[in-house]
Amino acid sequence: MAFPTRLLAPGERVYLDSRPHWYLLAGPSAVVVGVIVATVVVVIEWGSAPLYVGWVLAAFCVAALAWYGARYLAFRSTSFVVTSQRVIYRTGVLRRSGREIPIGRVQDVTYHQGLFQRVVHAGSLTIESAGARGQEPFLDIRRPEEVQALLNRAVTDAAGVPGSYQATAPRGEPGRSVPSAPERGYTPHSTQTPPAGQPAVGFPQAGSSLGEQLEELSDLHRHGVITDAEFEQKRQEILDRY
Repeated sequence: MAFPTRLLAPGERVYLDSRPHWYLLAGPSAVVVGVIVATVVVVIEWGSAPLYVGWVLAAFCVAALAWYGARYLAFRSTSFVVTSQRVIYRTGVLRRSGREIPIGRVQDVTYHQGLFQRVVHAGSLTIESAGARGQEPFLDIRRPEEVQALLNRAVTDAAGVPGSYQATAPRGEPGRSVPSAPERGYTPHSTQTPPAGQPAVGFPQAGSSLGEQLEELSDLHRHGVITDAEFEQKRQEILDRY
């Protein structure tokens, strides 16, 4: 479920709206499969077992499925959102809880990945912010290294640090930069042809990482190269690919 737009402040843009990594469900899935396999083995090997044994085994299967269903609902109801103004974490099915960190208070972002987590592109993220709570851990984040880069970019944008935005090209292609709007020398959304030697406006390439594509798209939107509707449409297309 996407983050509700009615909860966004005026001018606030969503850079990332993600659920936890599927790695979070690996353990519960293994438990359920183990219970079902064990039940089948007992039924096959102990065909003359009393009737109450079958009821006990059925109860174990139902309990395991119910437990997995609860974990899955918790997975679906947990969201990690990065906007131009804050970091939002929400979880809970019947009882909801949430945390918010203003982007301007983020001081440091670190991530950690184990060996298996590197293989499946999962990991944990720790955000250090100014205030009483200090460090905030977030577990089972998808592609934490890209989220770290995205957060650093959001903090830089929020601080208003000057400088042109440098976008990394897809692997195997030479690097390229996207100049700011005044450097292009023509009005965005017009039919005017860009001056000779200037790059044409284009959307982020699919070969780039998630953080790079969202950063480049945000840069185009911030400089007025694309409209709000184009920004939202293209942002959703990028998120759907992940």
